[in-house]
Amino acid sequence: MGIVVLTSSRNAGTRMRQFLNELEVVIPNAVKVNRGRLSIVEVAGRAFSLGADKILYIGSRGGNPGFIRFLRIRNGLIEVMPYFIKILGVKLLVDMPVGVKSVRKAQSGIIVSLGEYMEIADILSEQLELPSIRVNDFESVRGMYDAIFLVRGLINGYEIQVLNGRDLGPYGPFVSVGDVAYTKPRVIKLE
Repeated sequence: MGIVVLTSSRNAGTRMRQFLNELEVVIPNAVKVNRGRLSIVEVAGRAFSLGADKILYIGSRGGNPGFIRFLRIRNGLIEVMPYFIKILGVKLLVDMPVGVKSVRKAQSGIIVSLGEYMEIADILSEQLELPSIRVNDFESVRGMYDAIFLVRGLINGYEIQVLNGRDLGPYGPFVSVGDVAYTKPRVIKLE
């Protein structure tokens, strides 16, 4: 499994930075790279030097997380995958009414969709290189993984809850997202 690099747009606010910090802990083999003034090509170069082959790019909207894009690095190219996921809202650990003990870095994770087939679960599984299953009761995976990415259907999209695999409590952010939009894939040459 390759390393997944997390990065954001240049105008990231405090909530965006906290969101990336929380994702870095719950996604196995993830490392955050601060973009600063780096171009996406420079971020990809840094990611490649870390041994990463994927970038999870979080774009911002008003300093808050606004969308997710996936990029793949291989053969001197950056492939911008055709998936565009609009973030409708984010609930960070600091926003949750329950006290979350210190969170250790996840070594394993799984994407779980409740009941029905959800395309977004397959996309997350493929891009984060995590297994995925469809269950009626996610209690069946308790204790098997450090992080459970629980995907639930909403009226206007989905909610992704990051749960602790041991006690099924909050482990990372809860993210409301819209349907997956498809865009034209792009290829950028690394120089």
